[in-house]
Amino acid sequence: MAKLLEYLYWIIAALEIYSEASGNSTLRFFTKPLLMVVLILFYARSLDTGWNNMHKMMLAAFAFSWVGDVALMFSGEKGESLMGIAKDPNYFLVGLVGFLITHVLYTISFSKVTMPSAQALLPKKVWVFTPLAIYMGILLMLLYPSINSSETTKPFLIPVLVYSTAIATMVVFAINRYHRVNSTTFNWVVLGALLFMVSDSIIAINKFMHPFASAGIFIMVLYIAGQYFIAKGMLAFNKK
Repeated sequence: MAKLLEYLYWIIAALEIYSEASGNSTLRFFTKPLLMVVLILFYARSLDTGWNNMHKMMLAAFAFSWVGDVALMFSGEKGESLMGIAKDPNYFLVGLVGFLITHVLYTISFSKVTMPSAQALLPKKVWVFTPLAIYMGILLMLLYPSINSSETTKPFLIPVLVYSTAIATMVVFAINRYHRVNSTTFNWVVLGALLFMVSDSIIAINKFMHPFASAGIFIMVLYIAGQYFIAKGMLAFNKK
């Protein structure tokens, strides 16, 4: 059953990406909310180590990602609608909160390790995270003038800063598992976390700086892959 759900996830993912590329909002209305539902079912059916707190937090994280997905789907200008349901710019903040909680839950989950006696990268090797700090610093420097230039976007400044801190922290905790968990779970989770971060970066650039037509495709490809790799990595947590 787990393998069938895994295949179903990628089928829905392909349809979701097609809906983004073709502008088929009717198809997207069904595919986007289904992504996390199927990922939750896949993760739950794949568990072979028991329902411990870490796995429960992961399932909760996917559930809050679903909240974020649906909220962002209905984020838009007043007067716009999707399948007869009115859009609202405030749904962007709802989506931000949903994914903020997701990243907090991921961070807590990534703090769990199977080899706690092994030396962590932090705090002794903080320099390892310099590329991440530079990336986030440049991104925020680019976003700040755009967000702060309009009365419409100014209220988003603090939420974006808080969210950026949360996702950067999530990536830090993913990398800090180095040599403290098996290589499979480490590699998949780090890759997934980085893809998720880049996907969110494109969302911010598209919304506040420079909207571009293919943004939705890039966002969803990176997001879909990122969530999958995180799930696969955490399922491999207790494997040798």
